[in-house]
Amino acid sequence: MKIAVVGAGQGLGKILSQMLGARGHEVVSGFRSMESDDWTRQAGILGMPMDVTKEKELKGAAEKIRETMGELDAVVDVAGILLNSDRKLNLMEESLEDVTNHLIVNAVGVLSVFRAFYPILKKGGKFLAVTSEGGSFTCAGSLFPAYGVSKTAANKIVQTLRFTVDDVEILAVHPGRMNTVMGRATAQIEPEEAAEGFCGILEGSIPTNGKKAWFIDYLGKEMPL
Repeated sequence: MKIAVVGAGQGLGKILSQMLGARGHEVVSGFRSMESDDWTRQAGILGMPMDVTKEKELKGAAEKIRETMGELDAVVDVAGILLNSDRKLNLMEESLEDVTNHLIVNAVGVLSVFRAFYPILKKGGKFLAVTSEGGSFTCAGSLFPAYGVSKTAANKIVQTLRFTVDDVEILAVHPGRMNTVMGRATAQIEPEEAAEGFCGILEGSIPTNGKKAWFIDYLGKEMPL
């Protein structure tokens, strides 16, 4: 399969890119900063700039991929942020700039990536947006408030895209509480376990049916909205 992973600088995106490459897939990994792509050359993976806040850059990357690889079988948008202010402050205290940045990267970024890559995604292909259980209305509380709001918005974007485009499968996927820089404080699993699940979803060993459940976890289990 030909697969693009956006947000591959560290954590799940990096591990998933490496795992997919080791399983024989043709992978292109996107980075906000190309300073973090040394490992791609060693792994034989194509890396290129894909800042989800830069629409022109995303579209340029998609066009370059079309020229070098042709159409893609799948796109996985892993890019996301959890700012330090959001770990300490509530919505009444956190700056509106930081709240907005969460929304731009975590929610609008999903739309930006999909719009840029949809033209080179094969009919029947998959688009996986990494969201979070924190985007569910059942996950009540004040922990990571702007992050949670942005993930709820990301889920709504996925849902709306599913009613807008019907020739690819579009899924929002909760990757579990991973032991990464972003999620270490609440970690329950290692990112390798999540990456295995994503591989299963992409390869079909974990079956998905977006008409029945479009917000799922990394094992294919339906998540509550």
